[in-house]
Amino acid sequence: MRPFLLVTLIFAALFLAGAASPPSPGVIVLQCGKVFDGKSASLLGPQEILVDKGKIVWMSKSVGRPLGAEVVDLSERTCLPGFADVHAHLMFEPGDVDKQMVSQSSAAKTLRGFANARAMLMAGFTTIRVPGDMDLQWGAADLKHAVDSGLVEGPRMFVASHALSSTGGHGDWAHFAPEFGIRGTAIADGPDEIRKMVRTELRNGSDWIKIMATGGFLSAGDEPGTATYREAELRAAVEETEALGHHVCAHAHGAEGIKRAVRAGVRSIEHGTFIDDEGLRLMEQKGTFLVPTWGALDWLLDHAKQAGFPDYALEKLERYRPQLLNRRAAVVKSRVRIAYGTDVGVYPQGEAWREFISLVKSGIPPLRALRAATSEAADLLERPDLGGLAAGRTADIIALPGDPLHDIQVVSKVDFVMKEGRVFRRP
Repeated sequence: MRPFLLVTLIFAALFLAGAASPPSPGVIVLQCGKVFDGKSASLLGPQEILVDKGKIVWMSKSVGRPLGAEVVDLSERTCLPGFADVHAHLMFEPGDVDKQMVSQSSAAKTLRGFANARAMLMAGFTTIRVPGDMDLQWGAADLKHAVDSGLVEGPRMFVASHALSSTGGHGDWAHFAPEFGIRGTAIADGPDEIRKMVRTELRNGSDWIKIMATGGFLSAGDEPGTATYREAELRAAVEETEALGHHVCAHAHGAEGIKRAVRAGVRSIEHGTFIDDEGLRLMEQKGTFLVPTWGALDWLLDHAKQAGFPDYALEKLERYRPQLLNRRAAVVKSRVRIAYGTDVGVYPQGEAWREFISLVKSGIPPLRALRAATSEAADLLERPDLGGLAAGRTADIIALPGDPLHDIQVVSKVDFVMKEGRVFRRP
């Protein structure tokens, strides 16, 4: 066992709720006032959901009362599938992220991740994907294992521990003086280095690979519109990852980098800020998912300076400000599949609901936004048991007051959370 993991697990066991293995969930009947099933264009009327052994057994107007069943009254609430956030950073906070990464131990960052994972779960996010947390060690993978084992409470996690970056790319920490030898976490140049790095990431607990196809806004020495990998390099990452049974997501802001990544076969594009019409058509044709993270960008434009982001990030955000929202209308009109991702960590932890607000404000209908966080996210992750409410599905069920199809703001008011048939939060 890695030393930092041992320290992390000891502290987690002492200080965090849920340290003991959870009890097996019993038979539960949920009385729902309304239901969004993950797909339908309207809410179903009063429904009851019978849950047993972590699965939805039956959903109907009445499911009876099996002997010994617990009945939970949610008749004043809307029940939905648990939300999924497929772009969530748990191990850092808004501000000078690079400084946080080198001034705090991996154990300290992983402990923060424990607390943030639980907060995500309590907000209704029963599934998350972590696309690299800039930790030099393997805290994200260790956090996933801690949740899976029941040591701590949190969403089920899909993890890309470190993002692959070219030398001088978005993941290479170019603002540190070279004599200190501080580099990014997974620097790889050329197809051979990339293939080896993919194998290393998967060996150490990642189940996704993230690759930086362009520069970014919050890094020094690169530009968000610049393509930082050749298409052959991106293709090597995809081929190696898929040969080993996994998928690649690509950080990409600039139009050329997006198109290179899509042609190479990545499963999702993260951000897609400057995507052009050709890129949208390519994504439609290949079925590539877009994870827009618009809420993070909206928050940064309003709060980056007060939050303490470094000058190089502030300068880029201001310089690109006139262009940052220009392509949203084209995305809204397109048939590109959108999956819900927040980039939380860039903005405050515990506020992952903000992406819903930004999506709808930008013209995405509430139904499409809700599908993005449920059925579409489940399709991206290739988990057909998630993202919907129907017999045979995994019992990830949340509830909130109000009707999110008519008032998307209510997504911030989740007050009932069930994951795999176990209740973690009650009204």
